[in-house]
Amino acid sequence: MSDSSPNVLLVVLDSLRAGNTSLHGYERDTTPFLNEFASRSSVYTQARSSGMTSLPSHTSLFTGLTVPEHGVHDLVTHRLKEGVTIWERLSAEYGYTTGVFSDNVNLTGDDSLASAFDHVVGRRGRLFPEAADPDIFFNNPEYLSTKSNKSKHVEFLEHCLSHESPVKSLANGAAKQLSKSFSSATMEQLLDQSADRFIDPFFEWSDSTEEPWAACINLMDTHLPFYPERKHDLWGGSKLQRMQAKLNPVSWKVYGGQITWDEWVALEDLYDGTIRQADHYLRYLVSELERRGELDDTLLVITSDHGEGFGETSRVRPSLRIAGHIVGLDEALLHVPLVVSAPGQTDGEQYDDLATLTNFSAAVESAVDGDYTGDEFVADGEVIVSGSTVDKKAKSKQRVSKYCTDVDRYTGDLRAVYEQRDDSIRKYLTWDDDGVTLDIRGMQVEVVDGEDPHEVTDRAFSNVSDAGVAVSQGETSQSTMDRLESLGYV
Repeated sequence: MSDSSPNVLLVVLDSLRAGNTSLHGYERDTTPFLNEFASRSSVYTQARSSGMTSLPSHTSLFTGLTVPEHGVHDLVTHRLKEGVTIWERLSAEYGYTTGVFSDNVNLTGDDSLASAFDHVVGRRGRLFPEAADPDIFFNNPEYLSTKSNKSKHVEFLEHCLSHESPVKSLANGAAKQLSKSFSSATMEQLLDQSADRFIDPFFEWSDSTEEPWAACINLMDTHLPFYPERKHDLWGGSKLQRMQAKLNPVSWKVYGGQITWDEWVALEDLYDGTIRQADHYLRYLVSELERRGELDDTLLVITSDHGEGFGETSRVRPSLRIAGHIVGLDEALLHVPLVVSAPGQTDGEQYDDLATLTNFSAAVESAVDGDYTGDEFVADGEVIVSGSTVDKKAKSKQRVSKYCTDVDRYTGDLRAVYEQRDDSIRKYLTWDDDGVTLDIRGMQVEVVDGEDPHEVTDRAFSNVSDAGVAVSQGETSQSTMDRLESLGYV
């Protein structure tokens, strides 16, 4: 390691799809800062996520392995073997100190990817972190399976009174109820604010270390539920926020018919507000890095782990529509923004060829070794992605069966292979016996007739072997299960 070793900062805007960013030509001005920042950074217009859900995607980011190679789909069944992430290599081989900052349980929960980092800042509860959290209580499997004639408010009251911090627990419950009753963006931001909870603690941590640092900040503003602050909520409004609060939206409720497609699709207006809010936090983050004189010495990577579906028709199974990020390998789920600022970079670059987030680890090593060229994320050959279907995520079947009668339609082998062509990207997508070939130009996707995508996906996946980095998880902690439940993952 030399004295000029760059810092490394990965910023993941959870569930942010490329198609809803003005950076990618969206009609709403959702990313004004990223639009400006593009003039002095590298923009990859055709970046693809490694997975359709958070854990497999982040695992690929951290290891450089594709999802079928690492096989980590679910915190309940597997964890990642120690020593295989870029963060651990930076610490052990290059003398970096590492940190992760997020409310995402896959990154900072018990038995999660948090073990790859030296410093972890995760979920802090609501108004009073040490007191009872109503989100955890009402999503606890024990509560959900209990049959009682009492109202849920009475049951939570009894739970608070038995807690070691009863008054603070009641305050948490009151704040939650107020936010649901009035669906106030101000209240939601009081309860959960990205800048205060994660960006500022990141700077406090980076200020405290003398070694070069490497960190991941995952912001959940753009993850369901969508509660943008009023100044960013330009397309949704209080009425829609109140509807969202009453629905308590979970993607499986759409497939089960408990939420209508019209109701789900309407949430996209709130989603766009959260994108603008996240963009606002990015401006603050980058401005602070500049003010501290650290941006020029940092490899900054801004991206997403996956996208979000708002009723798009599945290309491979047209009888299905896409809600959230639990079904399909649609472009709404895999096409993500990718903006990179290399150490000392002042001029903007745009790469329109196929790019993959799986190259993150190699890009970091190139930067640390002083070999960074600028196009590290451009794919060298095919890009493969496999879906985390219900049968690959333990406990998901229980979640599906709670809302849906036909579980089998959400299982099976879901595969995608991308290839760069002269002026387009070819995508081969298969789901068991179903298949489709697609041609992608910019943001436009068209079906290609006359090709059997199974030949390509079968060949590509036959060359993939298990890397042996997944370890059986054993029993997962209740706090992790509760948080996964509240996010709709189990």
